[in-house]
Amino acid sequence: MKKIFLILSISLNTVIGYSQHLYEEKYKNCDITSFCLDCGDIKAQPPMSIKEELTTKFDKKSLAKITGTIEVQILIDENGKPCLLSSQNQTNITSKKLKLQEAINSTSLWIPAVSNNNKEKVSVSLLLDFENGDFTIKRRVFDFKNQSNMKSVGEPQIKGNEQKELTEKWIVYTQQNSELPWDMTRAIACDLDNNIWIGTDNGIVKIENNKWIHFNSKNTIINSAAYNKNETESVRYIAVDKQNNKWFVIDWDVYKYDNEKWTKYDSINSPIRWARTIFIDHNNNVWFSSWDGIAKFDGKNWEVFNKTNSNLPTDQVLSVYVDKEDRIWIGTFEGNVMIEKNNTIPLNDTNSPLSKAYISKMYEDKNGNMWFSLYKDKSEDAGIYVLNPSGKWVKISPPNSKTFSENAINDFYLDEDNDNLWVTLSGIGILKYNIATKKWEVYTNKNSNVPSIYIEQITKDNNGAIWAATYAGVIRQEK
Repeated sequence: MKKIFLILSISLNTVIGYSQHLYEEKYKNCDITSFCLDCGDIKAQPPMSIKEELTTKFDKKSLAKITGTIEVQILIDENGKPCLLSSQNQTNITSKKLKLQEAINSTSLWIPAVSNNNKEKVSVSLLLDFENGDFTIKRRVFDFKNQSNMKSVGEPQIKGNEQKELTEKWIVYTQQNSELPWDMTRAIACDLDNNIWIGTDNGIVKIENNKWIHFNSKNTIINSAAYNKNETESVRYIAVDKQNNKWFVIDWDVYKYDNEKWTKYDSINSPIRWARTIFIDHNNNVWFSSWDGIAKFDGKNWEVFNKTNSNLPTDQVLSVYVDKEDRIWIGTFEGNVMIEKNNTIPLNDTNSPLSKAYISKMYEDKNGNMWFSLYKDKSEDAGIYVLNPSGKWVKISPPNSKTFSENAINDFYLDEDNDNLWVTLSGIGILKYNIATKKWEVYTNKNSNVPSIYIEQITKDNNGAIWAATYAGVIRQEK
């Protein structure tokens, strides 16, 4: 058996974009008002029995089989009560099956953090390392004082093409060679005037005629980071509507910029809860997927779609899309549905891939083909699929069969002008697929100057160049 211990890990300078939730798996029922990240003159301390308590609370069958690591963010209130806030699971067992949330939340009281002789609410991160039916616990230590930038490069999980087989070259923008305020970027969009908007983990940049214009918590209403008032909350998604308004998911709230003023939409003045993505439909309605259903905004009025009023399988929504026939396609973590004329139709036809994996993004091309990226953790059912107007499904598969099953698709862009499909993934980089030749090109940080294996939102400017937000800077296709 492994020795039981609780130790400090090295300080993090990379990987995590700091915000209220540090990791991809988010949990409800925690009071997230007014807390800071592992702060305090005296740090919060776990109970001495935490290892033994977790051992008895985890699902026993899962604990016997589990291998890998889970990083957890735990909220510790002023009384020392723990509440699991988010997690990053890199094991062979799901967090739900392991009963991770129940186990964390039922452990004994912690010693709360103290600052200026007052107890305060904080979040703490622990790394659980599982092997052979046992696990160790390490604590993350965050050193914010010495951070002037953040980035994450990583090692690709699959080998890309040989360099001579690649047809694209990339221009890379970083904090070192441009006015990018932060290398950790997640969001990017091109507006109607061909300006590029970049969302980083510390501010927004607008590139207009090669001039870089900055927006942050000092010159807008955007919130500063809870742990550092000199930094700005993470920008997670950007969309541009048909009136050229810019919409941003920042932390988990929504901001609108009409080119003159900023407006914030949160749980106080809107039904938005835990916003994730934004979709603009052909009528210029703005749709927000979230962990609490879907919110639709027509510029004046709000409408909510959730498990209660629309028969969604769950309120944890991955994506929403409205097609040319005004059918609403919704992907959730417990299945997909389509709402047509106020009727909710489960998409559970066993002959369809939509019955096996969850819609993370959709796009309808000019020929009426419906393109889907489907998510399902470590499953061959995940990937890119096309539904043609005659009802036939086609799976778009890279040469390496594990590409989409083991690496989550973050975004895709169908460049219809050049017959190319672009796909961004975590763990690899960026993929190009030529629809006519069926040729794949896989760009990683080993075979190209793409700086990171973590790439999220992708767009194209009016000059035909592809842009993408990576965790180590922004890339632009060289034209």
